[in-house]
Amino acid sequence: MASRDPLATQRRILEAARREFAAKGIAGARVDAIAERAGVNKRMLYYYFRSKEELFRETLRQRLVRRPGDPSRAVGAYPERLGQRAAVPTAWREYTRLLMWEALEISRRGRVLAEEERRRIYDELRQGVRDAQGAGELPPDLDVDQMVLTELALIMFPVAFPQLVRILTGLAPESPEFIARREAHLRQLATLLGASRTSSA
Repeated sequence: MASRDPLATQRRILEAARREFAAKGIAGARVDAIAERAGVNKRMLYYYFRSKEELFRETLRQRLVRRPGDPSRAVGAYPERLGQRAAVPTAWREYTRLLMWEALEISRRGRVLAEEERRRIYDELRQGVRDAQGAGELPPDLDVDQMVLTELALIMFPVAFPQLVRILTGLAPESPEFIARREAHLRQLATLLGASRTSSA
């Protein structure tokens, strides 16, 4: 029974919640649907997670732990690292949808979920930009925060707006051809940024 294996029960609930939240957002997600998908009753779900918001918070936190494009796993010079993080659009899809739903509802809630934990993740991205600046791969006067925002936008936009990808390229963002073209483009773009430092020196 589920109650005899609490860790497995929690994993099933979080897996079901992630799919429900990604598809419908915080407000649209139904606890009944999450419980049914997880194979538990609502009482057991609320035993592990006291509210729908708490469940969303933990779902998002766990998704961040397994975030796609983890900067600590990318290797090579900055252009190569940026390309590697953009090469897994299917891994970014669910993550991006959760962030989009959160953004749509943040004005009502007035705070960001798991903010401190997420700040630490973005600190890793900032450090990656600083390391690239120190290695001469990016201009030293480049605004680090703005570059991190630009990285995220470059990687997440095709996943967030697949219809625009299809209109502009005729390809799906998860297709091998688009992934290869996107990866090559981002490597080239980052290389040009680095080259601009040399040409302006």
